[in-house]
Amino acid sequence: MPAKNSEPPLPDHARELMDAGLQHAVLMRAMPVLRHDLASPLSVMRMGTMLLKRRLAKGDLTPEQAVERVEQIEEQLGDIAHHIRRLRQWDLQINERQALRALVAEAVELARPMLMVRGTELEPLAEDATGWDEQATARHTLLYVVLAALYHLAERPGPVPARITVEPSGARGVRVRAQGVSASQDLPPLQGSSLAQPPALDLAALHQLARPLDVTVQVAQDQVEITLPGA
Repeated sequence: MPAKNSEPPLPDHARELMDAGLQHAVLMRAMPVLRHDLASPLSVMRMGTMLLKRRLAKGDLTPEQAVERVEQIEEQLGDIAHHIRRLRQWDLQINERQALRALVAEAVELARPMLMVRGTELEPLAEDATGWDEQATARHTLLYVVLAALYHLAERPGPVPARITVEPSGARGVRVRAQGVSASQDLPPLQGSSLAQPPALDLAALHQLARPLDVTVQVAQDQVEITLPGA
């Protein structure tokens, strides 16, 4: 007879379910920024249309002023469309390759607001940043791995880092480094016990996220090295 506490073997798709769970943990950390980036231009556009409607009803708006207002609304619609296109980064049903530098820049922009709230500086990638191989590409889901590396260094136990830097490592790699100690040590930890939080992104999580991409992840005390296959 089988032992009472024996568990059934994991089904074949268990690894895929594990991958999906880790990807969800990364997405939940980025979701507030994604939501804000969509809601902010919508709010501004709504206010603009209300003012436009009011001034048109009063008849105190010249055709030139009306055109200017409409052009502002068009710009805000363009911002919304841009942020909607960004959501393709999270779509597992597509199989796109994107420039490595662009993927890293997107990860930095998504992680930066949360890190700044916690007292950790994270500079956006400059347009003229050197050292990146402009020909290097990666599957779009590498975004999960780079974001997980950023969150891993920001959330690890111990002092909050003063800054996190992201830089190229060789021709086809990314180095994420934590430096210094932030002065904002009196804030509650990111992984608080009073509120529901995504699970911590530890070393095992980083390796699991990287596995489907054949990406190598090496973690030292203060840095994460991500290397694409073929490097």
